[in-house]
Amino acid sequence: MSILLVEVIPQGIIFGADRNVTIRRVVPQSPGTVGNTNINIIQEYRGQSQRPKVLRWPQRKALIGYVGEAKISGVPTDEWLYDFIGDNLNFQNFEVLSESLRLKVEEQRRIDEGNRQAAALIIHLGGFEERDGVQVPTIYVIRNVWHHSPTGYEDIRKEFQKVEAFGEAFQNTLPQEIRRHIETLASHYEPFWFHQGFDLGTFNVIEEFLKAAFRTLCEGSSKHSLPQSLQGWEQQVRMSILTYGAYFQAYKGPSEQFVGGGVDVVSIEWP
Repeated sequence: MSILLVEVIPQGIIFGADRNVTIRRVVPQSPGTVGNTNINIIQEYRGQSQRPKVLRWPQRKALIGYVGEAKISGVPTDEWLYDFIGDNLNFQNFEVLSESLRLKVEEQRRIDEGNRQAAALIIHLGGFEERDGVQVPTIYVIRNVWHHSPTGYEDIRKEFQKVEAFGEAFQNTLPQEIRRHIETLASHYEPFWFHQGFDLGTFNVIEEFLKAAFRTLCEGSSKHSLPQSLQGWEQQVRMSILTYGAYFQAYKGPSEQFVGGGVDVVSIEWP
Protein backbone atom coordinates (compact mmCIF):
# COMPACT_ATOMS: atom_id res chain seq x y z
CA MET A 1 0.00 0.00 0.00
CA SER A 2 2.92 2.36 0.73
CA ILE A 3 2.47 6.02 1.70
CA LEU A 4 1.47 9.16 -0.24
CA LEU A 5 1.72 12.71 1.14
CA VAL A 6 0.02 15.69 -0.46
CA GLU A 7 0.73 19.09 1.09
CA VAL A 8 -0.56 22.53 0.13
CA ILE A 9 1.63 25.36 1.37
CA PRO A 10 1.78 29.09 0.45
CA GLN A 11 4.46 28.36 -2.15
CA GLY A 12 2.62 25.57 -3.99
CA ILE A 13 1.58 21.91 -3.91
CA ILE A 14 3.82 18.96 -3.06
CA PHE A 15 3.27 15.25 -3.73
CA GLY A 16 5.65 12.79 -2.07
CA ALA A 17 5.74 8.99 -1.83
CA ASP A 18 8.04 6.14 -0.93
CA ARG A 19 9.27 3.81 -3.68
CA ASN A 20 8.60 0.29 -2.34
CA VAL A 21 6.18 -1.83 -4.38
CA THR A 22 5.19 -5.21 -2.96
CA ILE A 23 5.69 -8.11 -5.36
CA ARG A 24 4.50 -11.68 -4.93
CA ARG A 25 6.13 -14.56 -6.70
CA VAL A 26 4.65 -18.07 -6.59
CA VAL A 27 7.27 -20.76 -7.14
CA PRO A 28 6.11 -24.35 -7.82
CA GLN A 29 8.17 -26.91 -5.92
CA SER A 30 8.60 -30.62 -6.54
CA PRO A 31 5.44 -32.74 -6.13
CA GLY A 32 4.81 -34.34 -2.76
CA THR A 33 2.28 -36.59 -1.08
CA VAL A 34 -0.10 -36.33 1.84
CA GLY A 35 -1.21 -39.85 2.74
CA ASN A 36 -2.03 -41.45 -0.58
CA THR A 37 -2.73 -38.12 -2.33
CA ASN A 38 -0.26 -36.52 -4.71
CA ILE A 39 0.01 -32.76 -4.33
CA ASN A 40 1.98 -29.94 -5.88
CA ILE A 41 3.85 -27.97 -3.26
CA ILE A 42 3.66 -24.23 -3.87
CA GLN A 43 5.93 -21.71 -2.20
CA GLU A 44 5.02 -18.01 -2.23
CA TYR A 45 7.70 -15.36 -1.83
CA ARG A 46 6.86 -11.75 -1.09
CA GLY A 47 9.35 -8.94 -1.44
CA GLN A 48 9.80 -5.38 -2.60
CA SER A 49 10.68 -3.68 -5.83
CA GLN A 50 11.10 0.07 -6.30
CA ARG A 51 8.97 2.25 -8.56
CA PRO A 52 7.97 5.94 -8.56
CA LYS A 53 4.43 6.68 -7.35
CA VAL A 54 4.30 10.44 -7.96
CA LEU A 55 4.61 12.10 -11.38
CA ARG A 56 4.43 15.62 -12.81
CA TRP A 57 2.98 16.91 -16.06
CA PRO A 58 5.38 18.71 -18.44
CA GLN A 59 5.56 22.44 -17.79
CA ARG A 60 4.33 21.74 -14.23
CA LYS A 61 0.68 21.73 -15.24
CA ALA A 62 -0.41 19.09 -12.73
CA LEU A 63 0.73 16.42 -10.28
CA ILE A 64 -0.47 12.84 -9.91
CA GLY A 65 0.29 10.15 -7.34
CA TYR A 66 -1.13 6.86 -6.16
CA VAL A 67 -1.14 4.20 -3.47
CA GLY A 68 -2.50 0.69 -3.74
CA GLU A 69 -2.61 -1.65 -6.73
CA ALA A 70 0.83 -1.60 -8.37
CA LYS A 71 -0.22 -2.81 -11.85
CA ILE A 72 -2.81 -1.66 -14.38
CA SER A 73 -3.27 -3.40 -17.72
CA GLY A 74 -0.31 -5.64 -16.95
CA VAL A 75 2.20 -2.79 -16.57
CA PRO A 76 3.42 -0.92 -13.46
CA THR A 77 0.87 1.67 -12.36
CA ASP A 78 3.36 4.53 -12.78
CA GLU A 79 3.89 3.55 -16.45
CA TRP A 80 0.12 3.44 -17.02
CA LEU A 81 -0.24 6.88 -15.41
CA TYR A 82 2.66 8.19 -17.48
CA ASP A 83 0.83 7.10 -20.64
CA PHE A 84 -2.30 8.85 -19.32
CA ILE A 85 -0.27 12.04 -18.92
CA GLY A 86 0.98 11.71 -22.49
CA ASP A 87 -2.57 11.36 -23.76
CA ASN A 88 -3.70 14.45 -21.81
CA LEU A 89 -0.85 16.93 -22.09
CA ASN A 90 -3.23 19.80 -22.83
CA PHE A 91 -6.33 19.11 -20.78
CA GLN A 92 -9.38 21.39 -20.65
CA ASN A 93 -9.72 21.58 -16.87
CA PHE A 94 -9.28 19.37 -13.82
CA GLU A 95 -12.94 18.37 -13.70
CA VAL A 96 -12.76 16.91 -17.21
CA LEU A 97 -9.31 15.42 -16.61
CA SER A 98 -10.29 13.69 -13.37
CA GLU A 99 -13.46 12.25 -14.90
CA SER A 100 -11.48 10.90 -17.83
CA LEU A 101 -9.05 9.28 -15.39
CA ARG A 102 -11.87 7.82 -13.31
CA LEU A 103 -13.52 6.24 -16.33
CA LYS A 104 -10.29 4.83 -17.77
CA VAL A 105 -8.98 3.36 -14.53
CA GLU A 106 -12.35 1.82 -13.63
CA GLU A 107 -12.71 0.24 -17.06
CA GLN A 108 -9.20 -1.19 -17.06
CA ARG A 109 -9.30 -2.47 -13.49
CA ARG A 110 -12.57 -4.30 -14.22
CA ILE A 111 -10.80 -6.04 -17.10
CA ASP A 112 -7.72 -6.78 -15.00
CA GLU A 113 -9.62 -8.20 -12.02
CA GLY A 114 -12.37 -10.09 -13.82
CA ASN A 115 -14.32 -12.00 -11.20
CA ARG A 116 -11.66 -11.50 -8.53
CA GLN A 117 -12.21 -9.24 -5.53
CA ALA A 118 -11.33 -5.59 -6.12
CA ALA A 119 -7.95 -4.35 -4.87
CA ALA A 120 -7.64 -0.86 -3.39
CA LEU A 121 -6.33 1.94 -5.60
CA ILE A 122 -6.31 5.63 -4.61
CA ILE A 123 -5.07 8.31 -7.01
CA HIS A 124 -4.58 12.00 -6.26
CA LEU A 125 -4.57 14.57 -9.05
CA GLY A 126 -3.72 18.17 -8.27
CA GLY A 127 -2.84 21.58 -9.61
CA PHE A 128 -4.13 25.15 -9.78
CA GLU A 129 -7.18 26.68 -11.45
CA GLU A 130 -8.65 30.14 -11.58
CA ARG A 131 -11.72 30.79 -9.47
CA ASP A 132 -13.26 34.25 -9.10
CA GLY A 133 -10.19 35.78 -10.67
CA VAL A 134 -7.59 34.12 -8.40
CA GLN A 135 -5.53 30.95 -8.68
CA VAL A 136 -6.49 28.33 -6.08
CA PRO A 137 -5.44 24.71 -5.53
CA THR A 138 -7.62 21.87 -6.79
CA ILE A 139 -7.00 18.28 -5.70
CA TYR A 140 -9.15 15.42 -6.93
CA VAL A 141 -9.15 11.98 -5.36
CA ILE A 142 -10.09 9.05 -7.62
CA ARG A 143 -10.61 5.91 -5.55
CA ASN A 144 -12.45 2.62 -5.25
CA VAL A 145 -12.25 2.79 -1.46
CA TRP A 146 -15.65 3.98 -0.27
CA HIS A 147 -14.97 3.98 3.46
CA HIS A 148 -11.99 4.09 5.75
CA SER A 149 -11.55 3.92 9.50
CA PRO A 150 -8.62 4.06 11.94
CA THR A 151 -8.06 0.35 11.27
CA GLY A 152 -7.68 0.75 7.50
CA TYR A 153 -9.46 0.96 4.17
CA GLU A 154 -12.88 -0.68 3.89
CA ASP A 155 -15.68 -1.16 1.35
CA ILE A 156 -13.40 -1.61 -1.66
CA ARG A 157 -15.46 -1.82 -4.85
CA LYS A 158 -14.97 -2.17 -8.57
CA GLU A 159 -16.63 1.21 -8.96
CA PHE A 160 -14.42 4.28 -8.69
CA GLN A 161 -15.56 7.65 -7.40
CA LYS A 162 -13.96 11.07 -7.72
CA VAL A 163 -14.03 13.83 -5.12
CA GLU A 164 -12.60 17.35 -5.29
CA ALA A 165 -11.19 17.01 -1.81
CA PHE A 166 -9.51 20.40 -1.49
CA GLY A 167 -12.65 22.21 -2.63
CA GLU A 168 -14.71 20.29 -0.09
CA ALA A 169 -12.34 21.30 2.70
CA PHE A 170 -12.52 24.99 1.71
CA GLN A 171 -16.11 25.19 0.48
CA ASN A 172 -16.93 27.87 3.06
CA THR A 173 -13.82 29.95 2.31
CA LEU A 174 -13.76 32.68 -0.32
CA PRO A 175 -11.18 32.04 -3.06
CA GLN A 176 -9.44 35.30 -2.14
CA GLU A 177 -8.97 34.05 1.45
CA ILE A 178 -7.70 30.53 0.73
CA ARG A 179 -4.02 31.37 0.40
CA ARG A 180 -4.09 33.46 3.57
CA HIS A 181 -5.58 30.50 5.45
CA ILE A 182 -2.89 28.21 4.03
CA GLU A 183 -0.22 30.70 5.16
CA THR A 184 -1.61 30.68 8.71
CA LEU A 185 -1.45 26.89 8.89
CA ALA A 186 2.10 26.81 7.51
CA SER A 187 3.26 29.48 9.98
CA HIS A 188 2.42 27.04 12.79
CA TYR A 189 4.29 24.23 11.03
CA GLU A 190 0.94 22.57 10.28
CA PRO A 191 0.66 22.59 6.47
CA PHE A 192 -2.64 21.52 4.94
CA TRP A 193 -2.34 17.87 3.92
CA PHE A 194 -3.87 14.67 2.62
CA HIS A 195 -2.34 11.34 3.64
CA GLN A 196 -3.00 7.96 2.03
CA GLY A 197 -1.37 4.62 2.63
CA PHE A 198 -0.61 1.75 4.93
CA ASP A 199 -1.40 2.06 8.66
CA LEU A 200 -2.12 5.78 8.58
CA GLY A 201 -2.72 5.89 12.32
CA THR A 202 0.91 4.99 12.98
CA PHE A 203 2.20 7.31 10.26
CA ASN A 204 0.20 10.29 11.52
CA VAL A 205 1.56 9.82 15.05
CA ILE A 206 5.13 9.60 13.77
CA GLU A 207 4.73 12.64 11.53
CA GLU A 208 3.14 14.71 14.29
CA PHE A 209 6.08 13.81 16.52
CA LEU A 210 8.49 14.94 13.79
CA LYS A 211 6.69 18.24 13.29
CA ALA A 212 6.65 18.89 17.03
CA ALA A 213 10.39 18.18 17.18
CA PHE A 214 11.19 20.49 14.27
CA ARG A 215 8.87 23.16 15.65
CA THR A 216 10.93 23.06 18.84
CA LEU A 217 14.16 23.24 16.85
CA CYS A 218 12.89 26.24 14.86
CA GLU A 219 11.88 28.07 18.02
CA GLY A 220 15.05 27.33 19.98
CA SER A 221 17.94 27.20 17.55
CA SER A 222 19.42 29.58 15.01
CA LYS A 223 20.42 26.55 12.93
CA HIS A 224 16.80 25.74 12.06
CA SER A 225 13.97 27.88 10.74
CA LEU A 226 10.46 27.40 9.44
CA PRO A 227 10.51 26.43 5.73
CA GLN A 228 10.23 29.56 3.59
CA SER A 229 10.41 28.01 0.12
CA LEU A 230 8.95 25.16 -1.90
CA GLN A 231 12.27 23.35 -1.60
CA GLY A 232 12.23 23.75 2.18
CA TRP A 233 8.79 22.17 2.47
CA GLU A 234 9.86 19.40 0.07
CA GLN A 235 12.64 18.55 2.54
CA GLN A 236 10.05 18.25 5.33
CA VAL A 237 7.93 15.88 3.19
CA ARG A 238 11.00 13.81 2.35
CA MET A 239 11.97 13.61 6.04
CA SER A 240 8.50 12.37 7.04
CA ILE A 241 8.49 9.59 4.46
CA LEU A 242 12.06 8.52 5.18
CA THR A 243 11.27 8.33 8.90
CA TYR A 244 8.23 6.14 8.28
CA GLY A 245 10.36 3.91 6.05
CA ALA A 246 12.88 3.62 8.88
CA TYR A 247 10.07 2.46 11.18
CA PHE A 248 9.30 -0.43 8.82
CA GLN A 249 12.97 -1.26 8.40
CA ALA A 250 13.45 -1.44 12.17
CA TYR A 251 10.26 -3.21 13.21
CA LYS A 252 9.02 -5.26 10.25
CA GLY A 253 10.29 -8.40 8.59
CA PRO A 254 11.55 -8.66 4.99
CA SER A 255 8.10 -9.59 3.66
CA GLU A 256 6.44 -6.63 5.43
CA GLN A 257 8.49 -3.70 4.11
CA PHE A 258 5.39 -2.01 2.74
CA VAL A 259 6.98 1.45 3.07
CA GLY A 260 10.58 2.29 2.21
CA GLY A 261 12.98 2.10 -0.70
CA GLY A 262 13.63 5.83 -0.89
CA VAL A 263 11.45 8.86 -1.66
CA ASP A 264 10.20 10.73 -4.73
CA VAL A 265 8.93 14.30 -4.34
CA VAL A 266 7.34 16.46 -7.08
CA SER A 267 5.84 19.92 -6.80
CA ILE A 268 4.35 22.87 -8.66
CA GLU A 269 4.50 26.52 -7.64
CA TRP A 270 1.47 28.60 -6.74
CA PRO A 271 0.95 30.85 -9.81
